Amino acid sequence: MPLLHPFVVPVCLLAGLLFTSVLFTGMAAAGLSGRVDALMQADKHAFAYQGQVEGRGDLLFADDEQGLRAGLSLALRQREGVNEARLYQLFVETRFPQVRLFDQQLHVSLGRLQRADGLGIYTLDGVQLRLQGQRLNINAYAGRPGRIEGFHSLNARALYGADVHYPLSVRSGKGMLRLGWQRLVDDLSVDRINAGWRTSAGKASVAALLQGTYLPAQRRLENMQAQVEGKVWKKSFARLRFETYTPSHVRLSFRQRFYAHYARNGQMALSGEWHQRPRQAISGQLRLRRVWRETTQGSYANNGLGISLDVSGRRPHGQTWAAQFDHLRLHDDQNTGLYFQYGTALTAKRRSIASAVVQFQERRLIGSNRVLGLEAQMEQAIRADLYASCFVSFIHNSNLHNEYRAGVRLSYLFDDRGLRLPP
Repeated sequence: MPLLHPFVVPVCLLAGLLFTSVLFTGMAAAGLSGRVDALMQADKHAFAYQGQVEGRGDLLFADDEQGLRAGLSLALRQREGVNEARLYQLFVETRFPQVRLFDQQLHVSLGRLQRADGLGIYTLDGVQLRLQGQRLNINAYAGRPGRIEGFHSLNARALYGADVHYPLSVRSGKGMLRLGWQRLVDDLSVDRINAGWRTSAGKASVAALLQGTYLPAQRRLENMQAQVEGKVWKKSFARLRFETYTPSHVRLSFRQRFYAHYARNGQMALSGEWHQRPRQAISGQLRLRRVWRETTQGSYANNGLGISLDVSGRRPHGQTWAAQFDHLRLHDDQNTGLYFQYGTALTAKRRSIASAVVQFQERRLIGSNRVLGLEAQMEQAIRADLYASCFVSFIHNSNLHNEYRAGVRLSYLFDDRGLRLPP
């Protein structure tokens, strides 16, 4: 098979990484944890077909007594005769107990770090200083940001920033105040002011959240989120939310495409939700929302209305189910769909999840399109630390090209600190 011959190099490198991780698991006295995955998949999306083999390793060494941590995350990938090697994380972090400021301990991290904030999910080649205490946490960082494929993120020459997290005591329970500053340096320098405030309800009945980013030069707000929720009765609560956001993943999941987002571009939404749990094993949600999509000029337009109804539950022997109805009318476009999901534990070591969607689309550019989508996943525990899984999805479009995705994955998980990592 000529297609498989170029895959030999990344598969052999992955095998070496797997052998090294097993070796160090037995030798490391402080604690080594992580997972190694091997993936082979075929993917047809729109006009493009792509087959790939990927190996990924995520390792974390931690010595809490010495205040030392080190991490490594990398991927080896083969796509249509092209080898790729991606380094997502390679860092060392140490604690300096002799350096204290306002009773805060100093932690210093060097290398390639991963960050997630209002700029997206990205890597940072540089340094991070962290002052950590019971009452106050301060972070300062500087370096060169880089993109992570599959995510909306940034690419610039430099990034500097700092943020402060301060706990609050409020009448309704605990709270947190967050303030931060970032400077993104490329052809031009852009300053960003980040702020956030939240309270947890605890035993009280009301919780609130307010966060966002302000760009002084543009006099513009982005990544805004305001939310308040409260318990109405013993088994129900209501939530009111306003947010502006862009889905972090470039490619949406099966469920996100047909239920949550529909699109990858920026969105602004005002929604009201009612959650009800009539019984311990059954819950439901009614959601009304008004949606605006981001245009190519950066403003929001094409406002529309949506309604969704979710019902989910669980049954004995590890069975779960969910049913969701969603309707969204956005200017000249309209989506109406039904989404179903059922999961069960076939045996003590095997579990499966099946999903189905039926959707009716009206698009100004393509006209009417009827969608039928099916997805199935199965996972088998070979040992307590070794899992094999397979997945397949097929999407039939009446007025567009059909799509499919299929693959198998082998996952090895280890943690010599006595903790079990999730599959």
